[in-house]
Amino acid sequence: MNKTILQTSSSIVAISIAGLAHAAGGPIEPIMQTLPGGNFTMGSDQPVQNGPKGEVRQLKSIGPAHQVTVKAFRIGKYEVTAHEFRRFAESSGYQAPKVCNQMASKEWFDELPGNWAGNKHTSGEFEPVTCLGWSGAQAYVAWLAQQTGKKYRLPTEAEWEYAARAGSNTPYYWGDDIGRTQSCAYANVADQSAEAAIKRDYDGLESKNHIGVVPCDDGAGYASVVGMYKPNAFGLYDMIGNINEYTADCQNPTHEGAPTDGRARLDGDCSKRVLKGGSWHWPLFTSAQRGSRGPDLIGALEGFRVVEELSDEAQAKAGQQLSPATAAFERALADAQKQALAKRKP
Repeated sequence: MNKTILQTSSSIVAISIAGLAHAAGGPIEPIMQTLPGGNFTMGSDQPVQNGPKGEVRQLKSIGPAHQVTVKAFRIGKYEVTAHEFRRFAESSGYQAPKVCNQMASKEWFDELPGNWAGNKHTSGEFEPVTCLGWSGAQAYVAWLAQQTGKKYRLPTEAEWEYAARAGSNTPYYWGDDIGRTQSCAYANVADQSAEAAIKRDYDGLESKNHIGVVPCDDGAGYASVVGMYKPNAFGLYDMIGNINEYTADCQNPTHEGAPTDGRARLDGDCSKRVLKGGSWHWPLFTSAQRGSRGPDLIGALEGFRVVEELSDEAQAKAGQQLSPATAAFERALADAQKQALAKRKP
């Protein structure tokens, strides 16, 4: 397949905002997809490929599998980008953290100078925003809801998994992918280019010694422009890979006692919040896999996408009306995707 060639650097990169005028005015509302309500099997009781060499392991955290019913909702077609977050930060006076947990040579990850606007692994305005933490994501969705009067919020874990699966009951929304050879078409995960980038930039440290590398190559060493891989059946991009995505749920060791109506689980350890999807740093997450982070842990592997809660059937059936700011963003993102595509090797 074609390979995406992305700019990477081991130094902090200042993100340019050239090419997208602020004259459009107003908040940039995420480009959304409306999902119908429905029932699905959340979690899994099956082993997954989860070792450095693709070993099959039983993960208690993703079980037990259970039936969940969700209402119709809208969810971001893409992960929230650095540009969208910039509009929020500049409009609200948001005080960004000054350090971020980033790769640090043979020390692996450590707190280094940087934030959402510039860090080791974000090199473009149309890559997903990171280095903001769960609290930063919450601040963004609260501001967006206040500015628009719409019920924007973080997805619940159930909504996220329903959206990621898109009607599938296989480990990945593209199928079983036993050998993990198809993942590079659908997800930006730790592959041969990621291993080469880490080896190049971090004193020869090879990712395969720690996390494993999938046996394919998408050409992306670190984070990717959003929307560069094949979407799932709901038309959503990067649900697996690119960056870990925050949800509203508190961390629990298993799904025992979880709500069955799609609500956020707000019992358990609320000093940590559930993450879904994995990232460019990890080999390949299934739709069911989950992790967690403290709300104030600021990391370069974590970001988010937005949900809009719908109040009635008519609203669910109505399509999204793009604001001038969102329409301008959509055009600029399309240009960024074309530029990234043009750099791919034949």
